[in-house]
Amino acid sequence: MTVDATVEIACDAGQCWALLCDPRLIPEWVTGVAEAHVLASDEAGRPIQVRFGGMPSVGSLDYVMAYRYDDAARVLWWETLPGADRRITGEARLIELGPGRCRLDYALGSKVGDTVPPWARASLAGDTPEKVVRSFQRFAEARAGRAGA
Repeated sequence: MTVDATVEIACDAGQCWALLCDPRLIPEWVTGVAEAHVLASDEAGRPIQVRFGGMPSVGSLDYVMAYRYDDAARVLWWETLPGADRRITGEARLIELGPGRCRLDYALGSKVGDTVPPWARASLAGDTPEKVVRSFQRFAEARAGRAGA
């Protein structure tokens, strides 16, 4: 894994893993993603195909992602299905640092096709790995704070 961004999170690794492995929560912490609908789940009930819709205020950019999980290593992989206008691949790894602390290592590959409108290209360019990990950090720490309250 070539890490594009990393962040320490004041949240239990198990709780972070549960949050990270639920793509239905992505609209709560990824800017530009307005909705997520599970299309298929694995035998454990985890989403393995999810349709995302984004940026409804200026238009719509929909795509379907496939997910794979390694619970023992706390690694999550995702990629768009073939034929998408936007090719996305990624990997996230959670490393336990001690009680109530973990580190998120994050890698993202993205290629925008010629059919994606200019307004979407500009918005997508701002979704950097650093912004994504910081958003997840805030989201997970807020959730951990609510759980501990």
